[in-house]
Amino acid sequence: MARKREAAALARLRLDAGLHAIGATGLVAAAGVVAAARAGDALGPAYPLKAVAWLAFALAIAGPALAQHLPQARVGPANRVTLLRAGLVALVAATIGEPLMAVDHGAAAGPVAWMLFLTAAICLALDGVDGWIARRRGVASPFGARFDMELDALFVAVLCWATLDAGRAGPWVLAAGALRYLWVAAAWAWPPLKAPLPPSNRRRAACAFGVAALVGALNPISATAGTVSAAIAVAVLGWSFAVDLLAVIRLHRSRTPREETP
Repeated sequence: MARKREAAALARLRLDAGLHAIGATGLVAAAGVVAAARAGDALGPAYPLKAVAWLAFALAIAGPALAQHLPQARVGPANRVTLLRAGLVALVAATIGEPLMAVDHGAAAGPVAWMLFLTAAICLALDGVDGWIARRRGVASPFGARFDMELDALFVAVLCWATLDAGRAGPWVLAAGALRYLWVAAAWAWPPLKAPLPPSNRRRAACAFGVAALVGALNPISATAGTVSAAIAVAVLGWSFAVDLLAVIRLHRSRTPREETP
């Protein structure tokens, strides 16, 4: 009976998540069409489709962990906020590769530059709201935490790529966006990296500051300030990951039995 109830709850959860995904896709597509129409030649006709594709990619990353949301059979308000953030990240990501991207961030900032900056700023402002709602309403789950974490990592990577595409930084800025994915890849070769990290105010503060600095790098007003902001973001995020890596190495060494010398 317990397995049947769990299977039924998972089926309801998947249906609810699917409906939310369809709704989010429609909203992102509509927002993309409106943005492309208002931006004129600054955004290509494929912009809405690119935004939808990025949203699908974001959902595909977190989707496999959906069962970890049980016993809750509804997506819930906290994950709706995270889904809204995913849509905003998709709209930001879809600007990458647009032909007038770098030109639009020139001396006279155009509509794409302002749209990109404001969308990223709204997404930044919503960061943490989903977690606060989950804790306040008692609906926190491992899936919600995973969805939030993966979206944060994707947001950083997208911001780095957009900063490069806008001509605000060189390829070095991509290092910040690759950190999370390099960690995951390295964990396959060295399993101690798979262990969950303990909560850290330093890590949370560094992540928040780094993301804010990357958003600042896209400001349409000062290219010089944007470059400096991007450099600060790379330094802060790189430092935070280095601290975590050294902590894992020290912990692993302390738990590894040493050979006794005769």
